[in-house]
Amino acid sequence: MSKIKCIAFDCFGTVFDMSNVPREEIAAYVAHVRKNDFTPYEFPKSWWSLKSHPDCKEGIEMLQGQGLFCVALSNGDADLVDTVAEQNGIYFHYVIDLVGHRVYKPHVDAYRTIQKDLGYKPSETLMVTANPTFGDIEGAAAIGMQSQVIRNPGTPATIIELANLLKEKQA
Repeated sequence: MSKIKCIAFDCFGTVFDMSNVPREEIAAYVAHVRKNDFTPYEFPKSWWSLKSHPDCKEGIEMLQGQGLFCVALSNGDADLVDTVAEQNGIYFHYVIDLVGHRVYKPHVDAYRTIQKDLGYKPSETLMVTANPTFGDIEGAAAIGMQSQVIRNPGTPATIIELANLLKEKQA
């Protein structure tokens, strides 16, 4: 990995635990964000009280302690992501409001918002996701952004492990 300055987190599944969300809710969400035309999505009330994975607070704090700028790059609107993160004691440096940009991941323009909003070049940004099939890897790669899958076999199991790996690689 080249020198990383910014970590962009997918939130649903990567930071927030989706294991108790009914599959039909997830399927409806995925179908909506993959439509060709943008329309805001009304997230179910239950998503406003999601729990984070147990490693997230500490792992994100470790990354921030290493001087990395940690952002939420999620299809959830900024209010939803801020609310759920705060309820779990997680504080991102910034939450990208994709709804304000009228784009959803995995559309390539969603990943361009990091540079547009914050000025970080794609090569300075690492996209972190737990879902290797949603499209985050491909969307990030399309603009030259690095990516890292976690919580999957053969990958860092936690954000804490990712923080330790990045600390070693960037030392």
